[in-house]
Amino acid sequence: MRAKEWSESGLVDFVNEVADLHDKGFLPFAIHLPGGNEQQLIDIFGEIGESDYVLSTHRNWYHALLHGVPKDSLLERIKSARSMFVFDRKRNFLVSAIIGGTPGIAVGIGVALKRKGSNQRVWCFVGDGIEDTGHFAEAVRYVDGFELPVTFVIEDDGMAVEASKESRWGTGKDLIWPVCVRRYKYKKSRPHIRTGNFADIETMKKTKKEPEHYFPLSNPIEYSTKDEKETKLSFKDAITNSMTKIGEAGGIFIGYSIVPGDAMGTLVNVPLNQKIETPVAENLMVGLGIGMSLEGLIPVVYFERHDFLLVAADAIVNHLAKMKRISHGEFKPKVILKTVVDDGGLFYSGPTHSQDFTAAFRNMVDFPILVPKNASEAISMYEFALSCEGPVMIVEKKSLF
Repeated sequence: MRAKEWSESGLVDFVNEVADLHDKGFLPFAIHLPGGNEQQLIDIFGEIGESDYVLSTHRNWYHALLHGVPKDSLLERIKSARSMFVFDRKRNFLVSAIIGGTPGIAVGIGVALKRKGSNQRVWCFVGDGIEDTGHFAEAVRYVDGFELPVTFVIEDDGMAVEASKESRWGTGKDLIWPVCVRRYKYKKSRPHIRTGNFADIETMKKTKKEPEHYFPLSNPIEYSTKDEKETKLSFKDAITNSMTKIGEAGGIFIGYSIVPGDAMGTLVNVPLNQKIETPVAENLMVGLGIGMSLEGLIPVVYFERHDFLLVAADAIVNHLAKMKRISHGEFKPKVILKTVVDDGGLFYSGPTHSQDFTAAFRNMVDFPILVPKNASEAISMYEFALSCEGPVMIVEKKSLF
């Protein structure tokens, strides 16, 4: 079933069925019931193509049903603690339960579709709380500037959690956005979270299982040193050769200081049409990489200093590192993070431009983070990153250049 086959009452009946399960104690999880916007969404989804991408939020049930996710499948996911994590690769449906998480990914998918000449579009649904974020603003500006096939839909109930727009910003006025942004207003008919009724505690205790039951962990991918080969190249030449090979494999390089500067000269042999010079918007850069990878491209996201990784931490930790697990393997983003640590040299940049967050990120993600100590390791580690099915971070020490 898709939009034309659903009625307002049918959508409401589904939510009532889930609410009843919650109130009986069979859903000991965080759930966010939709309501009050049934007809608006039926109308919007009447415009959305069957193969279009739909990116949603923690409140995603109506979006999923109207885009063709079967009712029984959705209900089973809700009963398995996946209410905020509904993914469907067949229908190009994905979500983020993190405010501001999806706009950058939507941009990346849009870039990939435009490069391919596809007729598909991307529809990214956000609440007016997401509208308040810088992540949303930079994504909208990028889509508008490059005329990408992406439409953002603001679902505006005037509230973020339980706070009004006026109390958050001092005014209830709507922001004016480019034509790639739509807005509809509605009054939410359900509480922000759960049903408002207190479920039976004993039933909840008996129902709830360990987190790994709902989101199984996969074995971490490990790098092996057995493939390392000796080379007479300098460290910088080894990095440059590795970038050239990744470019020959179709890699797309994303970041700032990569067209003027060629990432400290290491992208000199990469064709210009495989380099995307971005604004200074690190979270957007990683979102671009994630979205492009979902369309089969090989993104390499460049950070010229480790310090700047912190701005992209949400995209790296909550999305790039978690998407495979929370989607049960339906979406597997493959992104290479090419990062640099300014660990010495004549041009000292101060405490905020010379930090090394390798250990910190190793504590936050389960994908490989590799630090080559010489040219041979650099070549081998980038070969591994190119062949790996998931994300890899390479940490280049500037002192070795």
